[in-house]
Parts: sequence; structure tokens; C-alpha cells
Amino acid sequence: MKNFIENVLALFREKYDDKKDEAKTHFIDLPPDIKPSKIVVETEVDSDVANHNNFTNPSTQNRYAKQSKTSRYRDEHLDDVGELATFVISSNKQKHDTTSSNRKLGRWVSRYESLKIQGRIIDKGFFYFGGKLETLIGYGTEPSLINDSLSVGSPKVIYNTSHIYSDESLGYWPSYAALSPSCRGAYLDWLASDRANPNTPIGYVFIYFGGFERRVIEGISNDSVSDDEFVNIYNEVLRLHDIYGKQSSFSNYSANFLEFMTLVRSPLFEEKIQTAQLLPPPASSQNLTFKMQLAKMVTLKLPIPATLSWEWLIFSNEYNFKTPARRCESEFKDLFEILYQKAYPNGFIVPPNKTKLKISYHAASQSIVSVDLTLDDLQDPSALRSPIKKLIAIAEQCNEALDAYSRYLGREDNSATDIDAIMLLPKVLIQQQAYREKYPVIQNFKAWAESVTQNDEGLTTVKELWRYLDERSSHTMPKSFAKKHSEMITNLAELAGFGVVPDQRYHQTSLKPDEYVVLFDGGHSQDFEPSTSFYQISLALRLGAMVATINGYVDKREVDTLLTIIEQDTQLTTIEKASLKAYLLWRLNSPSNMAGLKAKLAVLDEKHISFISRFIISVALANGNVEPSQIKQIEKLYQALGLDKNSVVSDIHHLTSAKKSMPTFSDATQQKTTNDNSIGANVEVSDRNSKPFIFNTELLAAYESETGDAKAMLASIFAADDDDMEMDNESLSGGQINNDTEADRAKESVVKGLDTIHSKLYQQLISKEVWQREEAEVLCESLNLMINGAIETINDWSYDNVDAPVLEAEDEIVIDYEIVEELKVLD
Repeated sequence: MKNFIENVLALFREKYDDKKDEAKTHFIDLPPDIKPSKIVVETEVDSDVANHNNFTNPSTQNRYAKQSKTSRYRDEHLDDVGELATFVISSNKQKHDTTSSNRKLGRWVSRYESLKIQGRIIDKGFFYFGGKLETLIGYGTEPSLINDSLSVGSPKVIYNTSHIYSDESLGYWPSYAALSPSCRGAYLDWLASDRANPNTPIGYVFIYFGGFERRVIEGISNDSVSDDEFVNIYNEVLRLHDIYGKQSSFSNYSANFLEFMTLVRSPLFEEKIQTAQLLPPPASSQNLTFKMQLAKMVTLKLPIPATLSWEWLIFSNEYNFKTPARRCESEFKDLFEILYQKAYPNGFIVPPNKTKLKISYHAASQSIVSVDLTLDDLQDPSALRSPIKKLIAIAEQCNEALDAYSRYLGREDNSATDIDAIMLLPKVLIQQQAYREKYPVIQNFKAWAESVTQNDEGLTTVKELWRYLDERSSHTMPKSFAKKHSEMITNLAELAGFGVVPDQRYHQTSLKPDEYVVLFDGGHSQDFEPSTSFYQISLALRLGAMVATINGYVDKREVDTLLTIIEQDTQLTTIEKASLKAYLLWRLNSPSNMAGLKAKLAVLDEKHISFISRFIISVALANGNVEPSQIKQIEKLYQALGLDKNSVVSDIHHLTSAKKSMPTFSDATQQKTTNDNSIGANVEVSDRNSKPFIFNTELLAAYESETGDAKAMLASIFAADDDDMEMDNESLSGGQINNDTEADRAKESVVKGLDTIHSKLYQQLISKEVWQREEAEVLCESLNLMINGAIETINDWSYDNVDAPVLEAEDEIVIDYEIVEELKVLD
């Protein structure tokens, strides 16, 4: 006790005296008006103290379990300073006495002292030895005292696998003197061993452990136990806890005692635990540390940190944890701390209350039973209701956020490592680095994605990407993707630190099971919001990719031309540029889709049409010349977009002349093609040694100036919903492109949110509940639609409006009429 008090007084001197040369200690910070006075040590019989036997009673066990759950951190430090502390040792045991012929006073055998007792050589101490030693409460003999005058059984060597004898004399309150001779011999044999046999009857371990309780508690009031010995005792009890902690009673007692020891000499343990010289104590059912730490924060008027608030919630009687907290304990705790930091970035301050802090240690040994400490100048805020209400409000947010995740884990055969489970975690939680590194599916995907971006510029197939979602059969790739499938892929990539292109949120088109996908490092950030320039450039890239792929292959100079548009736009952020480069790569490797473009171009004025044609020719000329076959395809593109196909050659000539470049075509060829109404296969290409045309973005900028805002004009041409129309027209590299009639262009959508053709398909599909796939394919073909793309378009529209698909497409196409009814309100 004396040593304990002096540690506290040393802090007062350090904090409030003017002596700057004194050694610095760190135990507890208290206000300067604390006046230490004499210590009161009381010994009394307290019938209300829970004794060792209580833990064999079921009702008491339940009461203890409740305390363990809600008040684990309740009982704390031991701080006894004059008026600061009242130190009480209590027992409910009646006075009894034992007689022995050995009148030698019992003493503590130190760690390295060797003794020969009853024919056994015991090389390590840590026990009391002698014939007479009263308990600390003054009644009877110390239970752990080894009296060598008592008879014992024959010596036996104990190994870690040996069976150790015990009988009924090894009761719940074991005492060496009360053991049978055979049990006393077995205990001495255990002491002579390495004391590590995991099958040792727990009563022997409790006798040994009781000696440590007495040594430490008796040493509180004097200087008999040095710091080195104190640390050695701590390490030995910690070793016992590791070996015999599977026995619940010993686990609780030893954990509480270890925590008690760290508080008795707090400065010593703080330093050694912080520097990893000692391991911290295991979780305790009394949690003396929590109460002491909370009292310190309140007394010093410091904000309560997140970790301490979590402990406060756990050990409060005001809150009962619900299923998500019990089923998802670690996730709940992590989320609580995140939300607490968000609500109280600097923590919140609790005003001091009048209740004084009282902490208790309930010993296993009947020599002590309990130690109570009342710290008169520390408040006990743990019972306050106002602060706990704030914490309960955060806990309820956690319950709501983790409810879906908890329900998923509650279903049979589901696992927390499933991709479905991971995607149900709150974003604020799964975006933490520790969680990203926690799940194998994320790490496997990340390793594969890194390989793809390094070796293939991020280009891969959707089919290959899908393999890394999960190995479970429930994730067999569907024939068409609904919105939820695209979101699953996108979210997984984001967790691994990559972006996916196309991303329907930013590129206005969705993933297709039979197409390519591009990954890029870093991905779209959590707060990514594309600028107007991003959308305008992406639409220009779409048109440019059509031109670049028009003859069936892509020239590097055409790609460089389009990359220049990205790089030289000063309004784009680094993330936007990375996303657009990936988008360009995807466009160059995906079939061209011009659904709706012709109708958009039909309403443009002459100067906008002029810009579009010049942009097309600029990309086509990027490789230095235009081959006859390429001109033919550009004619088709012009025709598909509603432009005059006969103006292709004149547009080429005009653009090259504007830069005063050497003509791409010979004068004769140009004259011939000008006189013809169309360009045929006999068009001559310029000599390869002629000076090539080099694309210059200044030229494009000039035309932008002419039109006022060319990028904005492009945005009006390629509206965001165009690409969601799954009009998978035949690729420009082969076949004719069908023209829309003026009547088709003028038609209004039958269903709000769907174009005319998909509206027509939708109205026909809902005419009956089930369609055979072959029937549906014939219906789609009659409308020039591909079945997978058409189903995806209709389901995405349904998801956007009622958050559920209207079509279930496997071997049959099934119509969900409940969803149909919900969608009718859109008309």
C-alpha cells in the first residue's frame, strides 16, 4: 500500500511542485487541490461480498455472466492516497484455526530459491513455506502455505502428459493443509515440475495462484515486493492464464488479478507495456482499467475518445445489444468508432459528478476474498445516463447499417467472406484499408487486376473478370447483366483499388457478358463527380473510335490523335483523364453502336454538321492518308449519321488544304472524285513518300471557335441515354447500315423512359406471362434488337424506377406482373 500511495504522491510533486529536477512519473493526473491525509485500512466481515463458492451456483453464474457482458470494465485501478482512498479487505469466512507441530513462521520463497521438501527438489520458488502463517483477514492459516511437517505421498515425476492424482480433499476452496497426504504429494510433485501440465487439476493451480494474490496485496502496504519481483509474478500469472485459462473460473480470476496488478503499479506497467517489455493483461470481467481511465478523463475535463466510449457502452446496464452487434461483433465495434468520430471529431466532455469512484478486487483465495478501494477525489461517471444516451444513438445507427449484412450471415451456408456479404457491409466500413486487406476475394482480384493493367493496359473480357467474383456456383455468369451485376463488379473493383470501364454511372453504357472491359489503377474516387468537360470529351471519343475502327483495324496515329484531345484539355482532372483513356481503349475494342445518332444529327444546323464531318475526317487523316476502302466506310458512317456521303472527299480536301499540307490525294484523283457523285474502289491513294497529314489540335480548336462551343454541341448530339439503347447494329466493318425513316425519328416513346422500339418490345412482352426464349428472340429480331441487350435495357429501366427487374431471363422469359403494375404509374 505504501509503495502504491507513494507513486501517486510522486505524480502530485511532479505536476504541482516547483522542483524540476525530480524524476517524472505518470500515474494519474488530478487537480491541485487534492489534500492527501492518512490511510484508513479496515478489516471486517462482509456477508454481501461474493465469495468463491458463489460461482458454482447457477443463479450466481448468470449474475456474473451479466456483469461480464455489461460491466466488464467496471472495477478499476487501485489508487489509495490519504483521503483519496479507503482500503478495505473483507471476508465472509467464519474464524477457524488449525494446529501444527511446525511452529516455524511461514515465509515467501523467492523465484530463484531452491528447496528440498519431502524428498522433492523444487528449483523454483513463488510459494509460502513454513508452519505458521495467518491469513490477511486474521482468521486461520494461509491456504497456500506449504507445511513440511504434514505427511505426503511418495514422490513422482510429472511430465506434461502425466496423469496427476486428486481426490475429494481438493475442494472448491482448496488449502494445502486440508489436502489428503496423496494430494499434498501430488501438489509438491507439480511444483517440482515445470508447472505446465495442461491436465493439472485446477484446485492445485488455485492453491499456487492464492500465494501470488497474498504476496501482491500484502505488499501494497509496504515495500516488501520489488519492481522486479512484481513483474516476475505478473509474468508467471500470465503464463498460468495461458495454460489453464480454458477453465472459466480460473480464467476470470487470473485476468482480474493481472489487471489489478497493472493498476497497483501503474507507472511501471505503462512504461513496460508501451515499450513491449510486457504483454498487456487479458480482457477482464471486472475491468478496473476502464473505470479508472474514465474517471481520469472526467476529472481532468478531457474529451472521451472513441475507444473509451465503446467500452462505456459495453459495460453499461442501459443498453442491450441486438442481433447485428452479437453476430457481427468486430464489424459493429469498428463501425461504432467510425460513426463516433464522425459525430464527435474531438470526442465529448462529461461534466464531473458527485459519485466517488470505488473499485473492487474479488480474490480467489479465502485468505483475502475482496479488496475495496474508494478514491475520494475521482468521480465515477459510469452511472451517468446522459452520455450513454449519445452512445446508444450511435449504436442504433450501427444496428440499422449492419442489419442486411447480419441477416445474410444468419442464413445457412453463408460466410462473411462471400462477395455477397462483403457488398452488404456499409461503405464507410468496407472502404477502410484494413477491411480491403481482410478478404481473400478482394486480394485475389487485386493481384489479377494488377497483372492485367501492367501487361494488357487493363483490357480484359467480362467473362474473365467474372471468374474473380467468387468460386461459388451462385455466381454463375448470367446471360445478360442487370443493374445489380454491374454494381457488384464495379464495387469489387473499387475495393481492390481499380476503376471499371464502362461504368454506367459515368460512361452511360453498361457491361455486357460477351464484351470487353477495361480496368485502370486508382479508379474513380469515392467522391468522384464528372465535370461537363468529362462528358463532352467522352462523347467525342465515342465518335472518334467509330472512325478509327471503321476499316477493321486501328492505326496508332489515330489513337494518338484521340489521346491528344484528352491530354490537352486543361479542365479535366487526373482521375477524369485516366477514366477517359480507359474508355477510349474500351471503345476501340468494342462494336460500334450508333443507335439514335441519326435522329439526333437530323435536327442540327449546318455549322454543327460541318464540325461533325471535320472531326470525323481529322481522325481518319491522323495516320497520314486515307485508303479507298476506308473512304467507303466513312461514306457509310456519314450515311448512318444522316450526313451527305458525297461530301467525304471534299471534306478531306478542305481539311488538308486548311493546314496547307501536301495533298493526300493526287490532283487527278481529287478532280476525278470531285466530278463523281460517289467514291468507288478505284480511288487512288497518295504516294507513301508524300508528306503525311499530321493532326493538330489547334485545327480542332479553330472549328470549336467557329461553332461557339463544339464540345457542348457534341454533348447535345450524343445524349446520355443513347448508349443504353441496345441497338446492336452490324459493325461498320461489314454489311450495310440501315437508315431510319423520317417517320421513325418522329415517333414518341410509348413508355416513359424507354425509346420507341424498346417500348414496343416491352408492350408485346407483357401480353403474356411466360415466353420461350426462341419466341422472344424472333420478336426481338423483328425489331432489329439483340435479345440480351434488349432485356438488359428494359430491366435497367425497371431498376431505375422501381428498384427491381420486370423480366426474369433464363431458359424462359418470365414477366413479373407485380412490377408491371408498379411501372404503370410512369405512363
